[in-house]
Amino acid sequence: MNEPVKTVVIGQYRIEFYDETDYYAKIDDNVNVYQRTYFQESEYVLPSIVGIMLFQEDICKASCLIGGAGGATIVHSTSMILNNKQLTICCSDSVFSLALPKLDLEWKTQADSVTCFGIYPLDGDYVVHGELEITRLSKNGETIWQVGGRDIWTTHEGIDDFGIHDDYILATDWNHNRYKIDFKGKIIEEYKI
Repeated sequence: MNEPVKTVVIGQYRIEFYDETDYYAKIDDNVNVYQRTYFQESEYVLPSIVGIMLFQEDICKASCLIGGAGGATIVHSTSMILNNKQLTICCSDSVFSLALPKLDLEWKTQADSVTCFGIYPLDGDYVVHGELEITRLSKNGETIWQVGGRDIWTTHEGIDDFGIHDDYILATDWNHNRYKIDFKGKIIEEYKI
């Protein structure tokens, strides 16, 4: 088995995440085998495929592959939200919600036109920091609102470019335009930094 890019322990489960972007290119030489696949097959190479394996007492109880056709992503601390019943994770342009422990797909939503950088909880919903849109999703994966800026939602430095505060979201675009967005998706202030 190749090395996981991230391992998370929650309750009695250990969940391992693998970068499987070249999974189909090395079909005869894959180290990991997965029980389920949650993406449409394409004639094009998907830029991001993540392998997920759920272990209980070192026995793999469930596994799946997720993938998307947008921009490439990696698994990191803000690319997922995990609790005892559900894993909600960004991969490429989409967010996937997987039921634990079987990793059954509950829903999949395209939350950005290109790439989902991170996902955050907000009042029982989710806010997705995407490359082109900031999106609020319901707990069932339905899009509540989306907001775009003048440029992509990150800075060259990638520091302090997105945050959720007590009553607003603060986001900065590539040209250092900063936006305060209320929780209903309305831009309430915009200024240059």
